[in-house]
Amino acid sequence: MAKKYFLGSVGTAEAFRRVNGRLELAFRSKTLTDSGLNISTTKDDIRAGTGAPIQFSFYHDPSAEITLTDVLFDEAYIEAQLGASFEQGGQSYLSREYTANGGSVTLDPAPESLVAGCSGEEVLVWYSKVGENNWRRVAEDKLEGATVSGLEAGARYCFRWIARDDNVRVATITSNIIPQELFLVITAPIFSGDACSASNGKAAGTITYEIPRFKLNGAQDFTMNMSSNQTMSLSGVALASEDGCESTNSKLLRIIAKYDDLKWYENVENWVNDAEYDKVGDEPHIYAVYSNGSTMLVDNENLDFGELLDSEGHWKTAGPAEGITVKEDATIVLPTFQIVAA
Repeated sequence: MAKKYFLGSVGTAEAFRRVNGRLELAFRSKTLTDSGLNISTTKDDIRAGTGAPIQFSFYHDPSAEITLTDVLFDEAYIEAQLGASFEQGGQSYLSREYTANGGSVTLDPAPESLVAGCSGEEVLVWYSKVGENNWRRVAEDKLEGATVSGLEAGARYCFRWIARDDNVRVATITSNIIPQELFLVITAPIFSGDACSASNGKAAGTITYEIPRFKLNGAQDFTMNMSSNQTMSLSGVALASEDGCESTNSKLLRIIAKYDDLKWYENVENWVNDAEYDKVGDEPHIYAVYSNGSTMLVDNENLDFGELLDSEGHWKTAGPAEGITVKEDATIVLPTFQIVAA
């Protein structure tokens, strides 16, 4: 019964950044809520003649846009999207409760000054009695070093201040945002059904999208909601990659489909040998021609040549090359062709 394949669910994303010419793993996410690729191009119609019918169509401005949304927080998303880097240690906002014995408390660790824009550096400490939610800043004449005075003796207070903390990780986002360029791999499941009941699907393979140059758009949205978690989103476009000899084409991405229940020799319409390698002493070059017109050089390990090859895998003697079969399916017999003397 004929198989029907369909795509479902989200994928796993793996991203690599290039450091000193080498690829290093930036992040790997298995908790995506969305993963999407939108590949498009612009079509212009060329019209001519009476009534201006369309004679030709001209395609240009190809684009591949990618969006990933993760349910979990990852520093690597911020680093990639905003071109920042997290460093260990820095200033942290602390919240502690103290009892004002003798009308004063000593904060530990000691407050540090904060650069507050045009007002320069200031030491900020703010407080409220426990349960009152009446927050106000500690007056400058009531703060000396780490000691806060002028409090009600025996009362309990909540304090907030800024101090050094070696346990925090800090990233500074500057106005010069330069998002990273990543090598991105997205892998999603393929499901299969049958011709009569495609909805009764089961896992049947994977589809992988490989984007050699994924340029992020430099935008990070931190959406806060009282009844749901924040998600992390990455979006950007695929840049052109020049890794071949094409003079007019550039690669944007590769799509790799792997079907667990589909063998490489299925859908082969024809078998073609390369006559250039049909001499004694040559290694066989046999191609599989598929129904969609694509071709593949067959690994000789997948074919049974019988006694036609020597111990090193080369044609042994001149004569007809017949009886070559596919090892996994001996009923597939390749066409006969002639081996010539060297």
